[in-house]
Amino acid sequence: MKLDFEYGQGLMSAELPDSTDIFIPGETVADPPCLPQDWDSLYNATLQSIRNPIGMEPLKELAAPGKTVVFVIPDIVKGGNQPTSHRKVAIRACLDELYAAGVEKKDILLLFSNGLHPRATVPEMRTILGEELFNEFY
Repeated sequence: MKLDFEYGQGLMSAELPDSTDIFIPGETVADPPCLPQDWDSLYNATLQSIRNPIGMEPLKELAAPGKTVVFVIPDIVKGGNQPTSHRKVAIRACLDELYAAGVEKKDILLLFSNGLHPRATVPEMRTILGEELFNEFY
């Protein structure tokens, strides 16, 4: 089957096997309802996802005392610095699962990725993480 689709400003084509399932958000699959944008709603939905991943064991089963963990966090250029940003919510939810599984804070590293951007400054780290997470790890 030939599939034509918009990509950026142009049109692209792809040859796919006839058995291919095609999912187009909002068209072939309904968009899920938007979650309320408060901390508790976002945290609980994120925790539900972490506890029920697709194709792998839950984080709590992968983690254990003595295991080491690295969070790779996008730099400030990627935005998302509001109090309920995906970074703040997801990192906290993952940390809570890791701590519950016996991972100690000393075995967790927060690493800011920067690609070709300048290294994250301390004020940028504070903005990205929020005061609570920043103070927990800095």
